[in-house]
Amino acid sequence: MNAVEKVSNFVGKTFSLWVILFACLGFFAPHLFTGYKSLISPLLGIVMFGMGLTLSAADFREVFRRPKDVAIGVIGHYLIMPSIAYLLAIGLNLPPEIAVGVILVGCCPSGTASNVMTLPRAM
Repeated sequence: MNAVEKVSNFVGKTFSLWVILFACLGFFAPHLFTGYKSLISPLLGIVMFGMGLTLSAADFREVFRRPKDVAIGVIGHYLIMPSIAYLLAIGLNLPPEIAVGVILVGCCPSGTASNVMTLPRAM
């Protein structure tokens, strides 16, 4: 198990670099990843499950201890981000197909990757 722990620590400490590397590879050589399309949902599920396993009772207590901070986050997530996306779509005069995509991304800005990148490392 020691080897797995060392690899996990290395990947965790260099996660941002991995994200940038694979984003560049995906942008410049998308053909390298097209065979993995069917694995996206299961892999995202595994990542989300793993992140959920790191939660403790103290994390939930913190939510109730700081309701103002949680309210600001909820307002930002469900009101500000979709509104900004809508205004961008209108302001840039985007075609309807693109505008819908921009607004959809604005409505769900907290993707799994952002959660992983902001996950505190308590190891």
